Amino acid sequence: AVEVSDPIIYFNKAMFHFNDKLYFWVLKPVGTVYKTILPEFVRIGIRNFFHNITFPVRFVSSAIQGKGERAQAELARFMFNSTFGVLCFGNPAKQFDHLNPPEEDLGQAFGHWGVGEGFYLVLPVLGPSTARDAVGLVGDYFLYPVTYLECWETRLVINSTRVVNETSLRIGDYEVFKNAAIDPYASMRDGYIQDRRIDVVE
Repeated sequence: AVEVSDPIIYFNKAMFHFNDKLYFWVLKPVGTVYKTILPEFVRIGIRNFFHNITFPVRFVSSAIQGKGERAQAELARFMFNSTFGVLCFGNPAKQFDHLNPPEEDLGQAFGHWGVGEGFYLVLPVLGPSTARDAVGLVGDYFLYPVTYLECWETRLVINSTRVVNETSLRIGDYEVFKNAAIDPYASMRDGYIQDRRIDVVE
């Protein structure tokens, strides 16, 4: 059993069910249509593009933790993929282990510097989080280049494409998890907390 503070469990369960319905009623149907239109290699290219442009989040998060090698690897991967990755849609750096460090974000960075995770929190659309990680997400938002596009409609289209594209590549994963779990809410909460604690100490 994982010890975790969950004082707003009724709110969290409501958000869990909201996200569950959002997936089955909106994201999965749209993602399925999207999947039939675009071949997998195109969708993987789009995923690579979004991963590449979120480089500042991973770079800054690594740097402020004093993880210089990881920060250097992130910078090198970004430069390599930007140069040889066909407008960032390719990921040639994946064949080099030293250019694929563990993922970092500001929530992990806060944890590295001793900030406690606080209470468990389920965010609409974004899913499981904690008080600390939610604050980290705000910082991640300001490190995300799309944030600075002036037209909000453009930002909406880009971010929606990112969500739908990622959903199309993972259709079926959530169903397997949900069918295997006795209590999907508790399983997701405990799994998330365990993973984040491991991420922080890596």
